[in-house]
Amino acid sequence: MAGPLALRFGELVIDLERYQVRLADKPLLLSYREYGLLVYLAGRSGQTVPKRQLLEEGLGRHDAGGLQAVEEHIRHLKGQLEEHGQCVIREVGESGYRFEPLRHPRA
Repeated sequence: MAGPLALRFGELVIDLERYQVRLADKPLLLSYREYGLLVYLAGRSGQTVPKRQLLEEGLGRHDAGGLQAVEEHIRHLKGQLEEHGQCVIREVGESGYRFEPLRHPRA
């Protein structure tokens, strides 16, 4: 069960105390960077976050080549979420990503 410091979006729970993510009560195995990007995007739910901002603030990096790393981490993170029945991260053109959680459990 998630601790009191958690972000909850339907069946998706991001436990900020234990650094764990659960979807439909199943743990997701995410890398440290994937977890960080998910927390960063979830904290800005509904907002488009530019890739450069994800690189600098979400990953704490400032190199130009790092934008490809953002895309790779997001691609793997989306795959993990979609494998478990939710697509909550949307690519917004070439500019960035938006966290759009499902509000209702799957039918």
